[in-house]
Amino acid sequence: MTTLTSETTFNILAAPEHFEEAVDLYLYPENTGTLALRELRYPGDLLPPFIYEENPDRWENFDSAPMTDRPQVKVEPTLSWAQVVQWRGYLPDKPVKEYWKGTDNTSRMSTYMLRRLYEYFVSLPDGDYITWWPKDRTGQGYKIQIEGISVGGQDIISFDWVALKGDLIPFEVVLQFRIVGEVVA
Repeated sequence: MTTLTSETTFNILAAPEHFEEAVDLYLYPENTGTLALRELRYPGDLLPPFIYEENPDRWENFDSAPMTDRPQVKVEPTLSWAQVVQWRGYLPDKPVKEYWKGTDNTSRMSTYMLRRLYEYFVSLPDGDYITWWPKDRTGQGYKIQIEGISVGGQDIISFDWVALKGDLIPFEVVLQFRIVGEVVA
């Protein structure tokens, strides 16, 4: 009968005397907001600063500060238990979305405002960032990259002939962008 043997050599190191870890705690203040209007600014003022006519009805991933760098958790089963890994995330991980909730017969945005938002979307700055100032939530400005704008659906811009004559945009309008950093004064 054949006998199989196996051997592995490894070193066991002494445990360190102590560990030191630091973590950033995010404390969000209570904030009901103000009536200030949000703004977009183009680098070098090549486009005039754009002050929203109306703030969005709702928005995602922003309160008094970005909520885009949420930790992510991954769980993998092992033979006897599970391996859990947590990753802290980065500022541009999740997009911020602003919604103006128009419907087929209700407008929340004028054609003027849509055209100004679209100008900022299609005019990509060379080597710099558009800045977004959510003045109704905070005085801090943010460098952003606009990912898209849609009217009435995903990645489309719909118009209505009758509403357009009245300078109105029916349907829901969504502006989506990524925050890439804070504006440093």
